Amino acid sequence: MALLAAFVAIERRVAHPLVRLGILRNRRLVGANLAALTVTGSYFGFQFLGTQYAQVVLGWSPLTMALAFLPGGLIVAFGGPRTARLINRFGTGPLVVAGLASFITGYLLFLRIEGEPRYLAVILPTMLLLGLGFAFAYPALNIQATAGVGDDEQGLASGLVQASFQIGGAIVLAGVSAMIATAHPTPGAVPDSYYPAIWFVTGAAVFGLVVALLGVRRSRA
Repeated sequence: MALLAAFVAIERRVAHPLVRLGILRNRRLVGANLAALTVTGSYFGFQFLGTQYAQVVLGWSPLTMALAFLPGGLIVAFGGPRTARLINRFGTGPLVVAGLASFITGYLLFLRIEGEPRYLAVILPTMLLLGLGFAFAYPALNIQATAGVGDDEQGLASGLVQASFQIGGAIVLAGVSAMIATAHPTPGAVPDSYYPAIWFVTGAAVFGLVVALLGVRRSRA
């Protein structure tokens, strides 16, 4: 927080700031950055938690875990580039809302994990929902963050949203790590701290969904 305050103070004084603070008056850009924090934050936090669950509790090898998570990645790889058609039809806001809603549904479904693998009933649907959510939200947020920004500040707007993606991932991942740091998982038993960590990830996505819904509402007003 001290470094952030110092950064803002310096940027307000220098003749050629790295980040022109006036750009933050753009509500669309600010909303996109806040949602970006929650998209990668919840996604990265969940991936860490899911990895711990698969390898420690279920006893899966890294290769088995990777193959189990692969369907979500395939949706991102092949679905993300095709999201442009949906954005052209519905706009960025509804796609961000749909993506975060898909995240939340997947996280809530993962609360049904047990000490024994329930791949078809829990893990696979969760991965599919997360892949769909990321394919929807990530491209839409990149477009939303730079839409309506002057040509001379496109690089700045793009840099801000990419920083938000990275910062969100770091913050939520740190929170998840702290919550399960005291857990001592044993094969076949889910530690009690895993469930609050899932709720924490879900809460981050809910915050992003609220921000996205407010943005859609303002755009229609």
